[in-house]
Amino acid sequence: MDLAASSMPGDLSQWIMKHYDPEISQIVILERGKILVDVASVRRIRGLPNRGGKVCFEN
Repeated sequence: MDLAASSMPGDLSQWIMKHYDPEISQIVILERGKILVDVASVRRIRGLPNRGGKVCFEN
């Protein structure tokens, strides 16, 4: 499936953030499993380049 979108519906964004566990970088769906969200998976799915300087941040 090749879908193009420039935005994400608000309800979907909220659902993802509610189920995202930043400590393990996964979307956790109870009784269904987990979806890994790391650099490689984002690059593979969205086709985003992984280059340039490292971004440093603090929580």
